[in-house]
Amino acid sequence: MSKEFDNSQPNTWCPGCTNNIVLNSVKNVLSGKIKSGLHKHDLVLVSDIGCAGKFYDHLKMNGFYALHGRTLPIAFGVKMANPLLKVIGFIGDGGAYAEGMAHLIQLARLNPDLTILILNNRIFALTVGQATPVTEIGYRGNTTPDGSLDEPFNPLDIVLSAGGSFIARASSLDPKSLEEIIKKGIERVGFSVIEIMQPCVSFRSQDLPKLRQNHYWISDRQREISEARKLIQSWDYGEGRIPLGVFYQKSRKTWGEKHGAKNLSNLKRKIDIKSLAEEILR
Repeated sequence: MSKEFDNSQPNTWCPGCTNNIVLNSVKNVLSGKIKSGLHKHDLVLVSDIGCAGKFYDHLKMNGFYALHGRTLPIAFGVKMANPLLKVIGFIGDGGAYAEGMAHLIQLARLNPDLTILILNNRIFALTVGQATPVTEIGYRGNTTPDGSLDEPFNPLDIVLSAGGSFIARASSLDPKSLEEIIKKGIERVGFSVIEIMQPCVSFRSQDLPKLRQNHYWISDRQREISEARKLIQSWDYGEGRIPLGVFYQKSRKTWGEKHGAKNLSNLKRKIDIKSLAEEILR
């Protein structure tokens, strides 16, 4: 494992949390990008609140903590301000599919050049186990002691309908394949949505063996939207087999390309930090 992105922040995830596997995979991918020529200062991480939000605690790089569910507009703003940056967002299924779902839909439509990792354990874990929009019927948590009565919806299907140009799902229990998918998402140009199934060891430990037994990998190839939709809809976030891999990828103009963001003279201006500080203190 690469040490380039390590810091001294104590790890506050639960013992055995598979977020540690995802963290190691992300570090390996980013270190590989640095070795291939990307400057570390050109990487920016944006996260929000929750277990997924804690990723920035453990990555030594530039970043921004957003409000819960607001990772995406902040990441978009960072990219708009400096199109040369490689911006990566970390969100949980609560922040992405509940509070942040409207942002996910709109950015899939606009197609900015961002990579978004959605850590999906199908609960609000940091606030001790409430149901999210992708929690299955019957789940017993502290706000649903008799079992959840609400059906989950399929957010990746909605992202596809909104125009998503790269939609994938990976597993925290398969780090090698996870790294390959994250690398693809970062290297392509456009809005890349990667859902990472990440069972919660504290509140949903039963999901660990289920994910190991029920997942299967789909072939890595171009698909028509109808075939991608069929694969995405084949799992309803309940029981059953869970497809992993890249469901859909299609090249199309990014928001920045359509709005002339490549012309940096229109978007960036040099700031004399000393003069700015003097102006503020005046």
